[in-house]
Amino acid sequence: MHESDERYPPPLCHPGTREVVVTRIVGWYLDNNRGKKHIMWVQAPAGYGKTAVAGTVTEKLKAMKNELGFNPVGAAFFFWRTSPERNSPSRFIITLAYQLAESIPELRPRIEAVVKSKPGIVKMALEIQLVELIVQSFKCLPDFNAMPNRVIIVDGIDECINSDRESRVQKQYAELQEIVQIRVLNLIHCLQSHHLPLSFLILSRPEAWIKRHLESSHFREIVEPLDLREVGDHMSDVKRYVRVELSRIAASHGLEGVEEEWPEEAWLVSESDGHILYAATVIRHIDDPYGDPRQLLKDIVNNSAKSSPVSHSTPLLSLHELYRQIMRSCPERNRTLMLEVLEDAIAFRIRNIVRRLPCGKVLELLDRLSSRSLGSGIKALRPLHAVLRIGSMNEPMYSLFFHSSFTEFLSTPPISMEFSVDLNRGQERLLSNMLNCMTSITMNTISEQLEEHILFSLNNWCPLWSRLSLGLFQISRAAHICMIEKMLALDLSACLIRSYLSIDDSQKRNRYHSPVWRLFSSPEPSNFLIQPMQFTECGSIIHTATSHTKSSVEAAFISLLQSTELPDGSPRAVWLIACDCVDYLKEVVSRADWKENKLVQELRSPGPRGIALFMEIFQQYAPRDLRGYIYKSMLHDRNPILEREDHPFQDLPEVDVGETGSDTGIDSKSQSLLAGL
Repeated sequence: MHESDERYPPPLCHPGTREVVVTRIVGWYLDNNRGKKHIMWVQAPAGYGKTAVAGTVTEKLKAMKNELGFNPVGAAFFFWRTSPERNSPSRFIITLAYQLAESIPELRPRIEAVVKSKPGIVKMALEIQLVELIVQSFKCLPDFNAMPNRVIIVDGIDECINSDRESRVQKQYAELQEIVQIRVLNLIHCLQSHHLPLSFLILSRPEAWIKRHLESSHFREIVEPLDLREVGDHMSDVKRYVRVELSRIAASHGLEGVEEEWPEEAWLVSESDGHILYAATVIRHIDDPYGDPRQLLKDIVNNSAKSSPVSHSTPLLSLHELYRQIMRSCPERNRTLMLEVLEDAIAFRIRNIVRRLPCGKVLELLDRLSSRSLGSGIKALRPLHAVLRIGSMNEPMYSLFFHSSFTEFLSTPPISMEFSVDLNRGQERLLSNMLNCMTSITMNTISEQLEEHILFSLNNWCPLWSRLSLGLFQISRAAHICMIEKMLALDLSACLIRSYLSIDDSQKRNRYHSPVWRLFSSPEPSNFLIQPMQFTECGSIIHTATSHTKSSVEAAFISLLQSTELPDGSPRAVWLIACDCVDYLKEVVSRADWKENKLVQELRSPGPRGIALFMEIFQQYAPRDLRGYIYKSMLHDRNPILEREDHPFQDLPEVDVGETGSDTGIDSKSQSLLAGL
């Protein structure tokens, strides 16, 4: 939302800038004669301040509440590609519904009633959420057509890149980004088609598929397009912004002539060509407490003159040249380390769960994982304060980069040239370093306190390996074999147990919070380490890796069921272990010889400290054949677990146990009763 803590303070236009476009948008909303044009699409390339415009429009409209007699902003949603909660549409509809219940009090009772009667609505398909929470809530009001029109502001649809599904092929993954963005547009179209008292302000880059969809016959008659580049005097906006900022820098650095124009000021305004991101990046670069701002600006001018083919090109190319100049300003002796830390940081930001960690903590973790001296990562990145938020190390990791155009620059070698970073290499190094850290985990050290980077490795190696298995990053065949050899050298069962024991009860139960759930969610967990590469000439390593995974997983579950020495896991840990165990048992039971499996046999008689785990396994969706087999075995063995009032086989028939019977010694009458389990 506009006011959410995650994006506070919300980006706004610099005072006195973008006034024409803001006025144009507000005028569109207030115009009662706009006919069918209930959607305005504001588009511009990266760095034209679309999000700032959206924030300023929101503030301006909310300030009109007393004048209009109602809050004209019904809801807002700001997508952002590096935020795990804002780069997918999963929270889009429920966030809009929540805000509509606040901004339109008449809707609140109806929306509350839906949530109370259908708690699962928050997990249903977005299209169902839209109808149940918003459309039907409006239509339950007798006079909703007479209600004043509210605007819903949706910023950064092109930043919605995560469909909550992973693809096995990078190309498919890219295609999913297009599909999910079109899905969001279709949700907006669906809302509009019900003729509710709502208008929609959409802001995005002019991506080809977005442009094509909004210009299609479905949208053409209802969309008011607005090219941000063609509205207002952008040069005047940049000039005003630069003048204010240079005066501020002069005052804060104690320079003479605070209000005087700098010799390079006109050049900076001209070079930006109305592209405010360019000017803002230069301002951050020269606003260095350890440098001379005027000399830094002169250096940019002088270096730009040496790159004349670029400096007279489009603003985005000028921005890329500026990025190269900023990178070149870093000491040459530190550049290799700087690029390595950037690769590590970008690879780290892929992990949704950990991207909320503060930048300082993350860079320290990366130093420890890479065996660098502590603080060397921050030191290597310090000259990049114009493009990275490293002034305060308490900023969350997902907001490390000021603008996505810098990460795009780094990952495009023809543009960044000698400063390009290789995301595949960064993820490979991160995974390799994690596996190195895990070598210290054995059954003898399992109860010891772990250093933070080792615990981080235990909890994050599996999701990163999953990305490798799904083809979301690529390494060479030799590197993959090297990774497998590192895994074979680990006490994997001890690593699995230790990662489970690190789970506390600080969060709600969520299946996807298990540190290794991806291992057990794969079709064949035993083959997790060798997917997707086909080692036609390495049959031995395939067999060894598969056998190692299988034996380690089973040894971990058996230890947790039978050990008398392991520390007790938290209730949430026991629940997650049971989830993973059930998923693994589904693969086991699919084999013809599953009854001879060691884990299956141990389930017949869990140890005293493993009973809680046993109960969770069979209170969940354990395979049907397995439930029947274990129940028959326990009946035969007269296991005291069956005397508990809460034993997990309450739904199965009670039978008398005889002295004979196949498999478990059950008599023929009991065999007949249990045959269908």
